[in-house]
Amino acid sequence: MRTAISVIFLLALLAPSAQAPAQQSDFNIQQSFEQRYNDLRVKIDSAGTLAELDSLSRNVDAFAQKFQDHREFLDKALYPDTYDGRISNLHHLLGVAHDRTSTIQAQGVRIDELQRSVAELSVRLDTLTAERARLFDQLQASQRSESALRETVRRLASNLQAHDRLLFSMLDSLFVPYDRNLQQASEVEKENVAGSLEKANVLKRIRDVANDNERFLEATQLQGKDYANLIDQYQQFDSRWKGLSGKLQDVASAAERRAAAAPRGKATGGSKTAAAIMTDRAQVDSAVTAWNTKLQASFWSALEKEFTSQGVAVNHFVDAPSFDASIRAYVAQAKEGKVDPSVFVDKVWKERIDKDWREALTKETMLGKTGYASLDMVVSELSEKKIDFKLILYIVIVAAIAVAAWWFISRKPKKKPEPEVGNE
Repeated sequence: MRTAISVIFLLALLAPSAQAPAQQSDFNIQQSFEQRYNDLRVKIDSAGTLAELDSLSRNVDAFAQKFQDHREFLDKALYPDTYDGRISNLHHLLGVAHDRTSTIQAQGVRIDELQRSVAELSVRLDTLTAERARLFDQLQASQRSESALRETVRRLASNLQAHDRLLFSMLDSLFVPYDRNLQQASEVEKENVAGSLEKANVLKRIRDVANDNERFLEATQLQGKDYANLIDQYQQFDSRWKGLSGKLQDVASAAERRAAAAPRGKATGGSKTAAAIMTDRAQVDSAVTAWNTKLQASFWSALEKEFTSQGVAVNHFVDAPSFDASIRAYVAQAKEGKVDPSVFVDKVWKERIDKDWREALTKETMLGKTGYASLDMVVSELSEKKIDFKLILYIVIVAAIAVAAWWFISRKPKKKPEPEVGNE
C-alpha cells in the first residue's frame, strides 16, 4: 500500500513537467509561424525584381507545406484569422507585388514591344474564352455527379481568375508608358491609347468578364468555403476597374478634342473612338454592378439555407446588418426559452458557419473580423446557457428519482411482529 501511494505521488510530481514540453511546443509553433509569416511579408514588399518574387513564391509554398500539419491548432491560435487566410494573404501580396514590379520594369520598354504583347495577350484571352464556353457546357452536364460538378466548378473558377489577370496585364501594357503621370502625356499619346483600347476590344472583354462571373454564380451550386475567394476576386477586379475608369475618361476626352481640332474634311476618327469608349465604360459599370448584386444575393441566400435546411427559423436576411440582427434576435428568443438552441448551436453555427463560412464573413465588405467576433461571442453565451440548462435538468431528474424511491419505500407496509411462543 505504501509503495502504491509513493508511485501515485511521483506521477503527480512528474505530470506538470510532462505537459510543459507539449505546451512549449505549441507556443514555439505559433511563434515560428508568426515570425516566418511576417518575414515573408516584409521580403515580398521590398522585392525589386520578378526573379526575387518567383523565389519568394516558392518560399511561400514551402512555408505553407511546413505548417500544414498544424492547421487545426493555428486556426485556434490565430483566431479570428486562420491558417488558410494567412497563406491566401501572402499569395495576394505576391500578386500585387508582381503587378507592381512588372509595371516598373516595363517603363523603359518601347511601345511597339508593348503592342506585340497586347497582340499575344489577345490570343491567349481568346483561347481562355473558348475554354470557358466549353466549361459552362460541361457544368450543365456535371449536375448529376457531385465530384464531377466540384471539379468543373474549380476549373471554371480558375479560368475566370486567369482571364482577369491576363486582361489587366493587357491594360498595363497599354498604359505603362504613361502610367506614372497620364496627365502629362501628350494629346497624341492619349489618342493612341484610346485607339489601342478600341482595336484590342479591351472594354468589351472587361464587360464579358463581369458578365461571365455573374453567369457563373447563377449556374453553380457553391459551398460556404467557395465564397471567400470569389469575394476577393470581385474586390480586386472592382478596385482595378475604378482605377482604370478615370484614365478612360481622360483618353476619351483627348481623342474627342483631337477630333474637334482636326482640319475640316480631315477626320481622325477620334470622336467615334471617344463615344465608343464612353459607351463601353457605362456598360462595364453596369455589368460590374450586376456581378456584385448577384454575388451578394447568392452569398446571403446560400448562408440562410444553412439554417432553414436544419429547421432553424431565423429571420430572413439579405446583407450583413440584417444577418447580424437575425442571429441576435434568435439568440434572444433562445435565452427566453422560446426555442431549443441545440440544433442552432451544434449543427449550424459550430459545424457549418464557423468552419465553412467564417473566412468569407470576416471579409471587411461582409461582417468584418470585429463584427464576426462580436456575433460569435453572442452565440457562445447561448451555448453556455444551454449547458447550464442540461445540468439543471439532470439534477431535477436525479432528485425526482430519489423522491420516488423514498415514497415507494415509505408506502411499503411493515410486517407485524409474530407473537412469542410460551407467552400465552
